[in-house]
Amino acid sequence: MRSTRPDARELFGLYHLGLDREGRYRFRNLSECGRVLDVDPGQLMDWLREVQMDPDSVGQVDFNMAKWHAEAQFVSPAEADALLDRAHAGYVEALQRRAPGRFFHQVDYDDIWGDRASSGPEPNGGLEPDGGPEPGDKGSGGRR
Repeated sequence: MRSTRPDARELFGLYHLGLDREGRYRFRNLSECGRVLDVDPGQLMDWLREVQMDPDSVGQVDFNMAKWHAEAQFVSPAEADALLDRAHAGYVEALQRRAPGRFFHQVDYDDIWGDRASSGPEPNGGLEPDGGPEPGDKGSGGRR
């Protein structure tokens, strides 16, 4: 079993982004990350708490982790290091504004990058109602 904790950047990349040391993405839960690091899940969780990257801490930080996790799924191993640097630096910066007692993970998964002008998904996928007859409606021909 490993006795020394990896640095915070490595923990962040593996546990939150799914990136291993070679820059390969794979979805991993706590147990799988522990196997990669050769520690039991409890030890890994202790390490995550020490660097304020455990689930409770992350929830108190206004940081779009889902966006970075999505980016990591498609990054090439050659570019993974740069992505990890940007994501980890962003988290560390956001961590300075941590708000204990507040929960920030209200991500609009229809606009994960936060670049859509609207505030949410458009009703009916942005399509106009088809004007078809209501159930049981026999006389209007579908248009009102």
